[in-house]
Amino acid sequence: MAEPPYRFSFVMGVMGGIPATLRNLSILIDDLPENCTWQVIGIGRHQLSLGAAGVAAGGGLRVGFEDNIYLKRGVLAKSNAELVSAAVKMIEGMGKEVATVNEAKEIIGFKALV
Repeated sequence: MAEPPYRFSFVMGVMGGIPATLRNLSILIDDLPENCTWQVIGIGRHQLSLGAAGVAAGGGLRVGFEDNIYLKRGVLAKSNAELVSAAVKMIEGMGKEVATVNEAKEIIGFKALV
């Protein structure tokens, strides 16, 4: 059985899954257990907009080609780095700080295999 603290990933906007709406994200957040971490994973065009809502609500976001290939409508991203840069710019524009790699590992409870 998994031990706390728990980490949740809300994958939203995938065909056949939960629709990528602010209402649905709010419902998911409201049902989280205490002392957990979470991220929102918006599929396709929902990646940055739903990610912004997740960051504003205190969670994280995931970006990358696995979920989305467009930088904006009709503009293909050249790389994952370009999608990450767009997310960083958005987060900083919201007045939030982007976690460093080490901070992110600490947030999710990552323990290196030795």
